[in-house]
Amino acid sequence: MADIRKQKKKLEDDLELLEGNIENRISGVQKKVLGTLEPIEAIKRNPFKSIGTSIIIGFAFGMLGDEKSSSVEGGGSDSNKEKLAHLLFSEIKRVAARKAATYLSEFIDEKMSKRK
Repeated sequence: MADIRKQKKKLEDDLELLEGNIENRISGVQKKVLGTLEPIEAIKRNPFKSIGTSIIIGFAFGMLGDEKSSSVEGGGSDSNKEKLAHLLFSEIKRVAARKAATYLSEFIDEKMSKRK
């Protein structure tokens, strides 16, 4: 009977150890996955690539927006959905440009303050 209790205790300890290892592995994977999804960290690691990508994406969105606005103006039949979509698109571009400018100025300020 004592032998069975010892085995049971040993199995419980092994189970706790395995559960701890699994929890550690899961939290490690979560940190890796979530770490790659954090844009601020990615921007801090590659600021110039981020700026270049932002410019290219902004240019592409701008060209796409220009095509939409020229086709809307030429057609003469604006629906409310098209007007709303155009307004939303313009607002998203404006907010993105403001965020990019803010981040860029903060990045430059940080680099300048490190030099002093």
